Amino acid sequence: MSTHTVLEPDRWNEDQELTLLLFLLRKDATSRLDAVHAAYLYGLDWTRLLRLAEHHRVVPAVYLQLKRINHPAIPAELLRNLQAQYHRNTLRMLHLQAEAGRVTRLLMNHGIRVLMLKGPALAQQLYGDVSLRTSKDVDLLIAPDDMDQAEHWMREAGYVSKSGEARVLGSWKWKDHHASFLHPQKRVEIELHWRLQPDAGGEPTFDELWDHRQMSEATATGAPCMYTLGSEHQFLYLSAHGARHGWFRLRWLVDIDRLAVRAVDWEALLPMLRRYGGVPVGGQAWALAAALLGTPIPEPMRPVSATRQAHRLALSALSFIQASVPGAAYQKVEPTICQPTSRSYLLSLKEPSHRLLYLISRLLPSTGDPAVLPLPRQLHFLYIPLRPFLWLKRRFSKH
Repeated sequence: MSTHTVLEPDRWNEDQELTLLLFLLRKDATSRLDAVHAAYLYGLDWTRLLRLAEHHRVVPAVYLQLKRINHPAIPAELLRNLQAQYHRNTLRMLHLQAEAGRVTRLLMNHGIRVLMLKGPALAQQLYGDVSLRTSKDVDLLIAPDDMDQAEHWMREAGYVSKSGEARVLGSWKWKDHHASFLHPQKRVEIELHWRLQPDAGGEPTFDELWDHRQMSEATATGAPCMYTLGSEHQFLYLSAHGARHGWFRLRWLVDIDRLAVRAVDWEALLPMLRRYGGVPVGGQAWALAAALLGTPIPEPMRPVSATRQAHRLALSALSFIQASVPGAAYQKVEPTICQPTSRSYLLSLKEPSHRLLYLISRLLPSTGDPAVLPLPRQLHFLYIPLRPFLWLKRRFSKH
């Protein structure tokens, strides 16, 4: 089944602003500028294009591409707005980069191994410049057994916990995946991850991730080394993260596009995807990136992207992307269609064995249960038989 017969974005031609946004996000957009006709530019709703760029968190790329086009049809006020946001984002990313380095060095100086996820580290790794990607917080990955010690040093660094949730029994280590901390003065949020993804899915151990780490390109001269995920594990992580959120922000898909041209051992990635149940989301990522951004699919990944499951999941993501577009001019998505976080969509991303593990995990206590029914630690075992009742209470409380 051809990618273009199912996912061809020509069906969006009525949405000119979204079509132009996809064009501007392509790596080869600069060499294809002659394809942008003047009449097309004069007929655009530039205010809506700005809203799309902001929604999809791709303002830096859009600004730089429009600046290169430098066509009189592009409103000067729009460019000034984009330029101001671009400069603010650059300062923000440099601030996050410095704080991530400070906290990472603190933890590593006390024997806690740290891998930097997303944020400035990913911007440097995939784009070569922290100003070319946006981020609202810092994500750090540590081993689950280091969590208590890490929380202590986060408090020493001036951070306070935002989660406020008790970790019940031992299920939190594989059922949940992060805790959030905020520095009140610096207004920086850091998420400490002990897993790459939630929902008890299959993934490499921290030791395996650490053994294949890469030195962060953002490490300053003379400073202790900081590390990011290896390229193969980076794809495993980014594809699962984007899929879990329905790819409703195109920024995540641009990350896949930029990773596609890096030095990745695609032959080694294929068995890794199979081992950890990442074939469905990997195929979805490639199908979407190829259709929307013209991403070249590496030869070993083509069988993964050509399956019926990959295309079915890609079509689901297209619905989420269109439904999330501000003021969509072309939208056939009904409000009743499941949202990216719906149970049915999340289950469709999983291999059958991982689907069963996910369903079993729903029966185990979560960090939200003590907020509904506080119990002393010695009685935490009661959260297991009480789990269905606590789940129902939280569900009906939301309504």
